[in-house]
Amino acid sequence: MHAFGHIEIPTTNIIKAKKFFGSVFGWTFTYVQEIDYTLLHTGKHPNGGFEIVKRLPKKGQLNIYIETEDIDGTLKAIRSARGKVLMKKTQVGSMGWRARFATPEGVELCLWQPVPKA
Repeated sequence: MHAFGHIEIPTTNIIKAKKFFGSVFGWTFTYVQEIDYTLLHTGKHPNGGFEIVKRLPKKGQLNIYIETEDIDGTLKAIRSARGKVLMKKTQVGSMGWRARFATPEGVELCLWQPVPKA
């Protein structure tokens, strides 16, 4: 079974985003220098992070990541089911890999494969 593992919110200003979500929802944040990324902690699963963008997208404003143990196999299954790979498997520091895809109807989602725990 695949679960939602991470939700990514775009922002053009990380300071304003942290202030807003921290004051409204009580979320806390951790900066990950290795990948220049700010994680957000909701207190429950799934958590997420902020994607820094130059301008906010008109559609697909949230990146929702579905966890998988085999991102290559999942991308193959997406293609077989007539989905489209929008971003191939990409390494994210030493944390894992991500990819982006669209369903046959055009709904865009992401995949996340964490590095296996030792």
